[in-house]
Amino acid sequence: MKHKILITGGSSGIGFGIAQYFYKKGWDVLITGRNKDKLNAAKNAMPNINALEYSSLNEEHLDRVIDFIGEIWNGRLDILVNSAGHVELGSLKDITGSSMSEMYQVHLIGPSLLASKCLDFLAVTKGHILNITSSHGIKAYPGISAYGSAKAGLNMLTKVWALELAPMGINVNAIAPGPTNTDILKSAGFDDETISAIKESEKKQIPLQKRGSVADIVSAAVFLLDSGSEWTTGVVLPVDGGISIS
Repeated sequence: MKHKILITGGSSGIGFGIAQYFYKKGWDVLITGRNKDKLNAAKNAMPNINALEYSSLNEEHLDRVIDFIGEIWNGRLDILVNSAGHVELGSLKDITGSSMSEMYQVHLIGPSLLASKCLDFLAVTKGHILNITSSHGIKAYPGISAYGSAKAGLNMLTKVWALELAPMGINVNAIAPGPTNTDILKSAGFDDETISAIKESEKKQIPLQKRGSVADIVSAAVFLLDSGSEWTTGVVLPVDGGISIS
């Protein structure tokens, strides 16, 4: 029986990179995303991939994903990758309840509810959960109250889940990427000039003096998910050019 992997946020960026790796290996891959155009583009690039529109803000979307695993995949799931997310920046002075709520819903509540619903599937395969967090959840910066605290929370959830799920044989780990070349800033609504300024500022703070690529993060994901590393759990792995220790 073919292995099965679910990747939220799999229609772009890091999630898309991980999806490509497992698709090329011949796995059954289900990606989710909020943008139909990006989902369709992913299906064009990988014709046999499965894709569902999914927003953690919509409970019906969650049920749809779980129904797909139960009915189409006969209840088999080997890996869950929580990669969905986006960035919202802002000072404490300007923070709003809606911005806090959305960041926590996307990065904490959504992954928690999805992981909870997938536990019965993962227990059968003694599978893996991989959370894509951020170096912003490790290192403090001004202006990231909502995003940074949400990612820090996901780092902690990774460790809590690892302890809870170890008796079920489920491994739980996280990758905390540093500044990586994806379209996340553009998707957050920043203009080209602002994006360039952010990228240049981040590059100067990175000890290795270069931004990361999606391939850098995928390589770390392969180590945690597909290298035979079955004795690794509860790890939050920074892949960030050293920025989290700078």
